[in-house]
Amino acid sequence: KFNTQCTEFIVMAEGGGDCRFFKVGEIRPANDYDFNYFRSLISDFSDWRKSHDKNGVTVYSKEMGKASVKMVKVRAEFKDVLPGTFYDVIHDGKYRRTWDENVIEDVDICALDDNNDIGYYSMDCPVPLKNRDLVNQRSWRVTGDEYIVFNHSVAHEKYPPRKNFIRAVSYVTGFLITSNRNDGCNVSYISHSDLRGQVPKWTMNIGVTKLVPKALKKIEEAAKKYPQWKEKNDPDFKPWIFPEQSKLPRHYFVQF
Repeated sequence: KFNTQCTEFIVMAEGGGDCRFFKVGEIRPANDYDFNYFRSLISDFSDWRKSHDKNGVTVYSKEMGKASVKMVKVRAEFKDVLPGTFYDVIHDGKYRRTWDENVIEDVDICALDDNNDIGYYSMDCPVPLKNRDLVNQRSWRVTGDEYIVFNHSVAHEKYPPRKNFIRAVSYVTGFLITSNRNDGCNVSYISHSDLRGQVPKWTMNIGVTKLVPKALKKIEEAAKKYPQWKEKNDPDFKPWIFPEQSKLPRHYFVQF
């Protein structure tokens, strides 16, 4: 059994109890423990508070002890979107530029192995907020009809903090996707992130519970259009499924 309450410590590097999940800044391939721990975050509902339940989307939030930013969990059922298609949309950075109006830059920097890479993402934020960016390690695994993708923030020498951007932090953010009986998919989403800067934490906690359902619906609509788009845009190119297609450099990393 996993102690899911210790996420605040392990991901924020404040000490770890029995947790061995990624710390912010830790670069290594994800292992069985990490994926099982992420599943436990999805399945555990101890101390979670329901804040939204509408149109097949349910949102929960959880206080994280010393951390002032809450963890958010969303469960949704989408019809007419196969789990593999939803999974492809999460991975496909080229397609993201067609539906994510907030994206400024989305770069795959390098790969650790076939199921772990490091990327840079910057986003446009509404006035008066300053734009944000992140450098994340992304880890993924497909087992039967279960698809998992999650990330946590790291550092990379080619993408140091930039002027005119505030470097946000993802302690853990990801998806668990499975099939359902309606030719669609069930999507579970977890996020414990901090936009940093001058945004009050209470505002961030309220805002994220309202914005996340809209973001998931946007991904759902994008997923419905993805098969037709992909047919015309490198239809066989999916390095997240066929790692031999990846052209990313592979390196060993020194912790920052």
